[in-house]
Amino acid sequence: MRYAARRTWPEKIKAWEYISEAEDMEAFALMFAEDKQLAADTEFVVIEKAGAESEIEFFKVSRTEPYALIAAEPRVESASNPAPAPAQAQKTSSGGGLGFGRQGQPMDGGAEAIAGVWRAMFSNALFFGKVGATAMLIFVSAVFMAKWWFNAW
Repeated sequence: MRYAARRTWPEKIKAWEYISEAEDMEAFALMFAEDKQLAADTEFVVIEKAGAESEIEFFKVSRTEPYALIAAEPRVESASNPAPAPAQAQKTSSGGGLGFGRQGQPMDGGAEAIAGVWRAMFSNALFFGKVGATAMLIFVSAVFMAKWWFNAW
């Protein structure tokens, strides 16, 4: 079977670093770690290059001499924003704020985000209404002052 691998965090590489063939995914992952001489605690992803229904697995190097791997949780956040611990994820999803979707992925606010957009649109319309009313009031005041002080009409 043909597989591809790349590091996921903290060295996020967009292209596949390693493409080769192996009997199974674990053998390929071990071969990738040994060939690239990955340090302990390095996380990487392996994908089966079989088409649309490719299998994806995440691995972490647990020791280097000899190399040993363990299954890892998917990490796609940047180094400045690490993934929350599972206990924190449960607190967040039950306590309001940022919820979590079907497969534990954070949702982007949903109704709260839409409500925020509507609030912003309403406040912008209100702001332009206030500016327009103020400009109209100044214009009408200038016309009446010109008539009253200078008897313009």
